[in-house]
Amino acid sequence: MSQQSMDLGSLAYSHPQYLSPSSISTFIQCPLKFKFYKLDRLPTESTEAQHLGSFVHEILEDLFRRPRQDRTIATARELARDLWDGNWASKFHALKESGDAKAFRWKAWSCVENYFEMEDPTSFDADGIEAKMDGTIDGVRLYGIIDRYTVENGKLVVSDYKTGKKPRKQYEWEKKMQLAIYCLLLQEETGLEVERAELLYVKTGEFARYELDDELVDAVRVEVRRTWDEVTAMCDAGEFEARTGPLCGWCDFQSVCPEFGG
Repeated sequence: MSQQSMDLGSLAYSHPQYLSPSSISTFIQCPLKFKFYKLDRLPTESTEAQHLGSFVHEILEDLFRRPRQDRTIATARELARDLWDGNWASKFHALKESGDAKAFRWKAWSCVENYFEMEDPTSFDADGIEAKMDGTIDGVRLYGIIDRYTVENGKLVVSDYKTGKKPRKQYEWEKKMQLAIYCLLLQEETGLEVERAELLYVKTGEFARYELDDELVDAVRVEVRRTWDEVTAMCDAGEFEARTGPLCGWCDFQSVCPEFGG
């Protein structure tokens, strides 16, 4: 049998060292996309929406590194201008597909203005900003970065900024699950209970607040363990399922996906 005709079958993959809340969501959406992104490390194109989220996050991150009295909308405006002139203008113009820079900056600033309508950043201090979490849930190693957390009356308040639209209730599980994972990791690290977990949808000025009750914790533990077991089983088999759905139109890997002729 020639080398060209030899069928080696599917090749196994090494198990990933850890999962993250976002990689769990990716796997739930499509295991093959998870493989391309997490295991094969295929390149992806950054989008304007992703840049918008990162730009707004950095403005709010830097705002909370200022003393309380300086966390004003005037300071935020100065930070936004400095960050844009520093490196965000060049990042934006380097995008493969981007719209008008002025419109992009107005969208970002609208999110910041909405944030100031949602809460007063001079009224409290953040105990953690862009806090790195590295822990385990049911034996699964997880890594994540929490936008912000505070301690109120000896309990944790975990906050995450979102620049997209608030999803309808039937589609909120992935974001709710990710936030709950952050809470469980932070509880493990600090030994403190969680008072509440919240998503700040700064595009629309809406909160989504959740209680870390037993039902949510149990559901998240089941999701984490099931995802890990499925990931490792597919790694061992060397075969990853392609799941089609509404998000396929925005996938970077259509050209190599068998569902799209790849």
